[in-house]
Amino acid sequence: MIIYDRLSRLFADEAPDHRITACKTYAAQRGWEVIHVASDTNISGATKLEDRPGMREILAWLPRADYVLAAKLDRYARSVLEFQRLLKAAESTRTTVVTADGVVSPENSSIIINVLAAFAEYERDMITSRIQDSKNHFRARGNHLGGLAPYGYAVDGPVNNKRWAIDEPAAAIARECADRLINHGASLTGLARELNERGVLPPADHARQRDGRKVRGGRWHSTTLRDALYTPAVRGWLVQAVPGTKRSALTNQPVLDAEGRPLSTGPAILDAETWSAVRAVIDGKAKGRGAERSGKALLLHVARCSECDGPMYRQRREVAGKDYSTYVCRAGVGKQGIHRPNVIVAGPVETMVTDEYLKRFGRFNLMRWAEPDGSAVLQLAEVTTQIERLAGNLMRLDPNGAAARIAITQLNALERREAELRAEADHAEGRWVAAGGSVADEWNRRGEEERRAMLADLGARVVISPPAPSSPKRFNPARVSISFEGPAWVRDVDPAESELTAIDLVESGFLG
Repeated sequence: MIIYDRLSRLFADEAPDHRITACKTYAAQRGWEVIHVASDTNISGATKLEDRPGMREILAWLPRADYVLAAKLDRYARSVLEFQRLLKAAESTRTTVVTADGVVSPENSSIIINVLAAFAEYERDMITSRIQDSKNHFRARGNHLGGLAPYGYAVDGPVNNKRWAIDEPAAAIARECADRLINHGASLTGLARELNERGVLPPADHARQRDGRKVRGGRWHSTTLRDALYTPAVRGWLVQAVPGTKRSALTNQPVLDAEGRPLSTGPAILDAETWSAVRAVIDGKAKGRGAERSGKALLLHVARCSECDGPMYRQRREVAGKDYSTYVCRAGVGKQGIHRPNVIVAGPVETMVTDEYLKRFGRFNLMRWAEPDGSAVLQLAEVTTQIERLAGNLMRLDPNGAAARIAITQLNALERREAELRAEADHAEGRWVAAGGSVADEWNRRGEEERRAMLADLGARVVISPPAPSSPKRFNPARVSISFEGPAWVRDVDPAESELTAIDLVESGFLG
């Protein structure tokens, strides 16, 4: 049997462990063997089955299980439609849906499940409606809607009238940083580093310490400071995400009242002139925001130092429009270095690796790893339903008529599809499948970061040696050793099959 658990929100006092333990206890009492456990957290009960990672695991395991067990019925779904889809999928694989609380058992499951599912959906709709009405009411009044207050504020007031009050220690930090950005030429990166050196707690840890909770050892980053100063919340305004975007300090906008004015839920930390100036400075220093980025270095986690086997990092440097970037081993830098310096010009070594990679593997058909998602089980349930419906209609048709012949043709096609899906569901395991096109074609389509992933799939390893003493400073390809373990879709197959494939690759000249 298999166990499933779901949580709409994950809290410390509502962890899934006790429900999963209850399910295992129930299974032990019935003499059932647990072969798989899957769970979803922060997933609504109305979410489609295929949109839940844990439920996709359950669907993939259904053909190998007699029972699927959850602590309670509402852990499966709070939607009659989605629950019916689960039941159909289970029925197609002859699996029984049960609950550990005894409400749904193997003896009564077919009778009670649909009634209870309807009540679960009704309860979910009522809860959703109450929560939304409450949020709309408090938002219109400019009240705090829950969660942490923005940096520089603390939540104050009774339960039904919570507002923001100035948290003076944090507000003073925000004002100081704003002044130094505007008037003293400071940078976000430098300010963040200084705050860490001074022991100033970042927003989340500051709130935890203020509330008497244990801090987690977080640090300031330039983005943390940027968000704290850029958000409209520093004006004391209630904010919300722009429709169609994720909630972010860069995209949040003030909530407006009926007359189009920002709703205030507390006093301002920065006045209008200061806040506008801070945003202008941050926007001016955000070079390329919204533009395409080249991604991280091509050989990150691929290039290694021959002296210490440590990673080589790309140091970007551009002078007069020319790229002078290098790959450097940090263990050989400065007075604390543990071996002689190891630096090499990035451009030629990246070109060398690219040429060798495409020479060896460019003609390969690209493969991708496909995880089982339970879709075959869902399709099987739908096809089985169509077969049953069509077979029932066929009984009422003239066996010698044209309609019967058409129905029989459709029935035969559906039965062939059912057999295919049942075989697929019974062998639903992760596997490599053709991605379409060659390795070379995909390399030309991808950007730098995506190309690095392709190198990793082919098991690339680039070992770079330090230059010999008194050697010329120009690029020396003899310092670079390139090797490939071969495609991951070859390395991950059965060892015996992998060995035969590797022999073919060596004989073909792809591996050496």
